[in-house]
Amino acid sequence: MPHMINTIPWLILLAFPNDESKQQPPPAPHETVVVTATGLREAIADSVSLVTALGREELQHSPALTLDDRLRRVPGFSLFRRSSSLAAHPTTQGVSLRGIGPSGASRSLVLFDGIPLNDPFGGWVYWNRLPVLALDSVEVARGAGSQLYGSSALGGTLQLIPAGPQGTDLQLRGQLGNHQTFDLEALASSQHGNWGYLLSGRAFDNDGFFIVDEDQRGAVDRPADLQFQNFLGRVWYKDLHATVNLYRERRGNGTAVQRNNSHFELFELGMDRTDWRWSFHAQNGLFASSFSRILPDRSAEFLTANQRFETHSLGASFLRRLGGRLQVGGDWRLSAWDDQRQNLAGLFIQDLVKLHPRLDLLMGLRLDVWENRDTQSELNPRLGLAWRPAGPVTLRASGYRGFRAPTLNELFRPFRVGNVITDANDQLGSESLWGGETGLDLHPGGNLLIRLNGFYSALQDPVGNVTIGQQANLIQRQRQNLGRVTIRGIEAEVISRRGLWTLQAAYIYSHSQVRETGRRLPQAPLHQASAGLTWSGPIRLRAEGRFISSQFDDDLNQRRLGGFALFDLSVSKAVSEKWELFAAVENLFNRDYAVAQTPVEQQGPPRLAHGGLRFRLEP
Repeated sequence: MPHMINTIPWLILLAFPNDESKQQPPPAPHETVVVTATGLREAIADSVSLVTALGREELQHSPALTLDDRLRRVPGFSLFRRSSSLAAHPTTQGVSLRGIGPSGASRSLVLFDGIPLNDPFGGWVYWNRLPVLALDSVEVARGAGSQLYGSSALGGTLQLIPAGPQGTDLQLRGQLGNHQTFDLEALASSQHGNWGYLLSGRAFDNDGFFIVDEDQRGAVDRPADLQFQNFLGRVWYKDLHATVNLYRERRGNGTAVQRNNSHFELFELGMDRTDWRWSFHAQNGLFASSFSRILPDRSAEFLTANQRFETHSLGASFLRRLGGRLQVGGDWRLSAWDDQRQNLAGLFIQDLVKLHPRLDLLMGLRLDVWENRDTQSELNPRLGLAWRPAGPVTLRASGYRGFRAPTLNELFRPFRVGNVITDANDQLGSESLWGGETGLDLHPGGNLLIRLNGFYSALQDPVGNVTIGQQANLIQRQRQNLGRVTIRGIEAEVISRRGLWTLQAAYIYSHSQVRETGRRLPQAPLHQASAGLTWSGPIRLRAEGRFISSQFDDDLNQRRLGGFALFDLSVSKAVSEKWELFAAVENLFNRDYAVAQTPVEQQGPPRLAHGGLRFRLEP
């Protein structure tokens, strides 16, 4: 690891003037175009919803190895556990925004070009299933988006926007790091007349790190290792496209017995035109995981379950645009495991009405019907206003409803983490949320954007893991609908560009409380903040920091996880028109921080140092 740290000053010494005439300035922050919140292309400052967008350069030059860690600069973004997908069990990788009931099953919907990426069986997200090189941008729209997207978009919607073919493009990125990290990623794309293609893949191998403190480790403990391979292929002919996504993952969960394997294959066919689009996808997947009982002194463990879930899913969607801003459409999703089925279908209508050149009204309504053991329906409206009283000012206000149907995993799959056993519950009902927010955008100059927002949500019947029994070395829980939870908070974001410098900072306060008990929701911190500073001179320097306050790991609010601050650093240098050297360090000061208590305290990733080469043959 020290030799990786020493790479940084060596790279700095390589700095010499480049031909800056080839560098294209990024768009002004308030002029960034987004599509996720309304399904229409609109400037970020004109959107009725609060949207954060991360562009291609931000994604590719982030110090983080994984996509979820690159997204942690977005206010309120978190996984169920505070750890990275480098070491977190897949079932804890559901995403939550604004502290709206963090759960292994996402309460925010993740899409890839409109295709749901939430696991059809469990609702969690495989954050490494897509090569980062194949992404053009990521958009994060906060606030329930069920009027467009149906189930799971309670806290918001994340859209991964794919890169498209532009001429002939070839990219390679390879790096090595401590903990025996090997990472290789490639992309090739081309466009000739009406035809185009994009092929991209990534192979990653990491021997991992211990997730239990040294003074608590025993003979059973092993580093939590991770190996994965992904592939994305897309072919275009005029407005028609076909997509293949393959993913395979093997990981250890910190002991000799506890391991899991996952793989799936996704095929999608679609057409996208100015006034309408349609899409159909099919996916097969496997989730296999082993669980164990561990002796209190961690001297031995015993296999308690070896689970294997093969799942199949289908989905289709259709959208028609009428008159530019009026949209009608519908979608359908089917998930199947063994003899269990879940059907979800919805129809929606949405209109963005220009009441005045400075005033927009958004109206949306969606009817969903979903079926597990019986058939239920949900009606989800949204109403919003965006008012621009003066050139550099935008005022927003929205009210909405969202819902989430329980997943097959929550209904039928029990599991064990450490000495905590959680039972399934086939009587679970759906979750619903009524919410509202109001905000202000200030963009007095072309390179400054200041955003303030306040929100309030009432979450009804969220599914949680409720403690029903405790013994000395065993905790028994069951998934249950909790009743009513209120979430209120404020969020702020600043983006400033001055010459070669870019500053990004964000903060969110979110208070989530169960009304019946007065307790806070587990895994929901009160405060989160992030900041990043980039210098794009002869070398590119990026420094990032984030802070998360304390939170509880259990529904009884007895197991507190302390707050922490982490700092990351990356540096890159173009040594020719095609080659770039780079290096990065995550958790620069090697901070110890707890991510879980099961009841043994588990730790997040230590210092990770990595670096290598990028190659690009420009189109």
